[in-house]
Order: sequence, then C-alpha cells, then structure tokens
Amino acid sequence: MAQRTRRPLIGVTAGTRTMMSGAWAGHEAVVVTEHYVRALREAGARPVVIAPQDEWSEEEVAELDGLVLTGGTDLDPAAWGEGALPTDMTPDPQRDAFETALYRAARAAGVPVLGICRGLQIIVIAEGGALHRHLPEDVPAHPRTGEAPTRVAVDIEAASDLGLALGTRAEVTAFHHQGIRDVAGDLRIVARHASGLPLAVEAATGSSVVGVQWHPEIAGTGGEAVFESLLTAIRHREVSERTRSLV
Repeated sequence: MAQRTRRPLIGVTAGTRTMMSGAWAGHEAVVVTEHYVRALREAGARPVVIAPQDEWSEEEVAELDGLVLTGGTDLDPAAWGEGALPTDMTPDPQRDAFETALYRAARAAGVPVLGICRGLQIIVIAEGGALHRHLPEDVPAHPRTGEAPTRVAVDIEAASDLGLALGTRAEVTAFHHQGIRDVAGDLRIVARHASGLPLAVEAATGSSVVGVQWHPEIAGTGGEAVFESLLTAIRHREVSERTRSLV
C-alpha cells in the first residue's frame, strides 16, 4: 500500500431539521454544527457530512478512513425494548436506524469510529447495551447536564486510548439527558463521573472504537486530543495494513 498523500477522509453524521425562515422555510435541511467540521480540519482531516439515507454497504463505508457519530436528540427507547416516558425528548428513529447500521458497517470494515454524546449512545445500543432515560431521576448525583453545557470532572483508565490522550483525570464539557446504563458486546467502560455514571467506552478488540459522553468538538474545552487520537488510530490501521501486505 502506498504511503498516504492526502488528508484522512472522515465521515461526520448529521441530522435533519425543518427550516424556519427564508425562501426555503418549511423544507428539511441537513444539519450538523460546524464545531465537528472545524475540529476535524484542525486535526488535519477532511470531513465529509453524511445525512440519514439508505444504508451504506460495508464496501462503501470502507472508502472512509474514519467515522464520527455526532450529538443530537435522545435515542428512541424502542431500540432497546422500552416504551416512551413523559421525560423523553422527541426521537428520530430514521436517524437512529441509519447511524446504527453505519456503525456496524464501519466495525465490519475495520474503520475507526469516534462517537460523541448521542454518538456514544448509538454505539452502546448497537452493541446490545441500554441507556438511562432521565438522568435527574436515574442518577441524581450526576450534574444536570441536560439543561445546559456543563463542565464535569471525569476519571479515565490509564490503560486506554483516552487515558493516553487525556491522562487519568480531565474536565470536560457535557450536555446530555440520557446516559449509559449497561454495556454489552465488545465494549468496555474506560471513564466515569464521581456519581458512577460511565462517560466513555472503547472497543476491547478489533478496529478502534472510542465513545465519549461529552463534547470535545467545542472550541476552548481542550478536546483536541480526542480528535487527534482518532487520527492516530487511522495511522496505526494504515501501518498494520501495509505490514500485512508485505507478508
């Protein structure tokens, strides 16, 4: 395999939203905040926005060097076999299904994945886990991060990719209403809040998967190392593939 001469191509998931003003008012728009695009560009990658659509094949996902599953609204509790609650935010089942399939295709293709906030939750559910539905009731000791972006302290396992990137303790910016209740499949918890709530996961085997229950994309919050760790995973994958091709 030839050595890379281009920037890593990173898929960035987006949602949809009805436009409220202007000539296109009432029409659906593809929406993702520019924070993700800026953070990836500053890390040296070329971001490509991916809207919910028909499923991508494993071969199509393999054209990406990495995948970022972004933040957004609550996941539909039907995805892990639970009914609606009055405290649920309005779900987006189409986006849930598309991003779950995209994640599974990336795993099958060996493409490194970074899940941010809702993206972490997609990973957890895709691997067979479950979520807390309303943190103020489910984990009262956890800060009320669903009301506004909140700085919280997180303890990180030293023997993890996040530990290498951030150290064993960091202060991060969180904004979420749901949270990890159980993990399953190939995931392991690598960071927690003092309340006990898991705030990050990684895949134990296979291609790199990192999910964080905070927002490293927001400028000035010290999240650059999280994106740099994704690019490091991409470089390691390339080295491994070149090595295999020489055997």
